Amino acid sequence: EEAADKYDVPVSLLLAMGYVNTRWEMPPPEASAYEPGDPQGRGAYGIMQLVRNDDEDTLGEASRLTGLDEEQLMTDRKSNILGGAALLAEAQGERPLRLGDYFGAVSGKGRRRLFKAVSGIGAGDLYAQQVFAVLRRGTYEKILDGEEIELPPQGGEV
Repeated sequence: EEAADKYDVPVSLLLAMGYVNTRWEMPPPEASAYEPGDPQGRGAYGIMQLVRNDDEDTLGEASRLTGLDEEQLMTDRKSNILGGAALLAEAQGERPLRLGDYFGAVSGKGRRRLFKAVSGIGAGDLYAQQVFAVLRRGTYEKILDGEEIELPPQGGEV
């Protein structure tokens, strides 16, 4: 909610993205650290899958937009979500009236900024379709630390 408020993006969209990315778990940076030629080492960090590899650097861009240290963005859950929200706002530009109008920003073809990340913002149409499917149906998860997170169906909003 703090990230959504700070960057004027929908909290439900951040929740859906985080769910599709990692089922709301905060993976350690080494789980997918960039390793050229290794499909598991794609360089995507945290719940929001901030990317650093040879093709994209949304991690660095999130650091620039938020003023947060890159290490903090990779390891701290709150910081990572703030970074994702900042990127979403940067990609979208002016906030649209409908939640569904964020599709381009989520896929990487935002109105203001394009991203070509391999996961998270910029991961393409298939990723955006998965995010919006979660928004339509809603979801619930009890994550490893015991926290229960629910995203109610967004229905007509999408």
